[in-house]
Amino acid sequence: MMRRLLALQIFLLMAMTAGMQGARASEGEKPVAVTYRFTPPAPREQSEADVEAKSKGCYSCHTQTDRPSMHATPAVRLGCTDCHGGDSQSPAAFGRPELGYDNPYNLAAMKLAHPQPTLPGAWGGTSANPKRSYTLLNKEAPEYIRFVNPSDYRVAREACGSCHLEIIEATERSLMSTGAMLWGGAAYNNGIVPYKNYIFGEAYTRDGKAACILSPSSRLTKEEYAEACKPEFGFDKILTDAEKKRGALAKMYPLPRWSVIPPGDVFRVFERGGRNINTQFAEIGLPNPTGSIQRLEEPGRPDLKQSNRGPGTGLRVAIPVLNIHKTRLNDPFMWFMGTNDQPGDYRQSGCAGCHVIYANDREPRHSLTYAQYGRDGESATIDPTIAGKKWKPDDDGHGGGHGGGAAGDAHGDPAKHAPKSRTASRTREGPARIGASDHPRLHPRDPDGAVHELPYAPAQYLPELLPRLHDVGL
Repeated sequence: MMRRLLALQIFLLMAMTAGMQGARASEGEKPVAVTYRFTPPAPREQSEADVEAKSKGCYSCHTQTDRPSMHATPAVRLGCTDCHGGDSQSPAAFGRPELGYDNPYNLAAMKLAHPQPTLPGAWGGTSANPKRSYTLLNKEAPEYIRFVNPSDYRVAREACGSCHLEIIEATERSLMSTGAMLWGGAAYNNGIVPYKNYIFGEAYTRDGKAACILSPSSRLTKEEYAEACKPEFGFDKILTDAEKKRGALAKMYPLPRWSVIPPGDVFRVFERGGRNINTQFAEIGLPNPTGSIQRLEEPGRPDLKQSNRGPGTGLRVAIPVLNIHKTRLNDPFMWFMGTNDQPGDYRQSGCAGCHVIYANDREPRHSLTYAQYGRDGESATIDPTIAGKKWKPDDDGHGGGHGGGAAGDAHGDPAKHAPKSRTASRTREGPARIGASDHPRLHPRDPDGAVHELPYAPAQYLPELLPRLHDVGL
């Protein structure tokens, strides 16, 4: 009897533990309360004394840096907190590097000097970009985003707007940020909306809320412009005829949630199965999901209803919209960081997505002088707090250094045009090659384990491997 009672207690305890873990996993990380020090927008001009005051505490640990202001010219005068925020003046925020950066004194100073995240678990306790962060930037406090990446569009006006406001406003509306062509083409071609002119685009407010995008207008008053995002405000009132002929878009709306859009999938009627619905959801594309004797059903036509539950379940799912959302997260535009999990995907969000060079490609013909830094997202900065950190499975994704590159750097392009699946397009040249070096049968290795990617498609050098490409998942 005692054994049965003990077994029952153990079972209940295991069930309660599993339930708590499941609830915790489903709820996700809860944000912690953080009090941030107010940091005004960066000024256009200031004295050297102001710059020193805003950087003094930072330099106590960051004793060297590549470019103090991120700009190549010394004419730009910016202190550390002008861009990143934080505390550079409190005595407790000054570090003592002679003790070592892992010393408790320096860790406490760093915690006071650096703005802290409200979702610390998602950032992994490291300065590297988190892998597959998806919509993390929309959930994190803008003060911490400004600390990590002042050029993120959510906070770029504060850090960079005094000099670059026109550029910021233009990049927020650019195709690389809104994704209007992909969203608009997919929406029209799959019957989501009946408009060839694109009306969907990606943009967010400072606190991560989905935002409407308006074209600059010379026809509207200030009061009219404030009302122009409302659906009842006509598109034809915003642009001039010349702007319309040039292809300008009047306004774009956020993409709706996939679970609330009625199915508009014109191709699903050609899939087999789905006419007979049992107690579970209808299955299309699977004529015989139960393993019983196969029934000859009409393609994709449920007999009574599309689902036993509400919208977003069963056949009441707009698959094209779901796929657009998946692409938005797995191959993000400039409002989000790259996935930072493989060569070609290391980058930050916003302006830094192009202007901060990441180690994405070690092929000299693609990356020229940047090829020496490899393809694993390792930092090449002289900053002693980061320098020397080598690749670890969960700690890649550092910027090449504290400095900006020229617009359209070759090493930045692979990060913007992220590879799909395991294939990648050759930057600057054109011939396709097999990306990702996970396949030892396709990529030769040195004795030390280094992988050398073939300069052209493997079939050019290893035609005997063509029948085996399917076996390695390509």
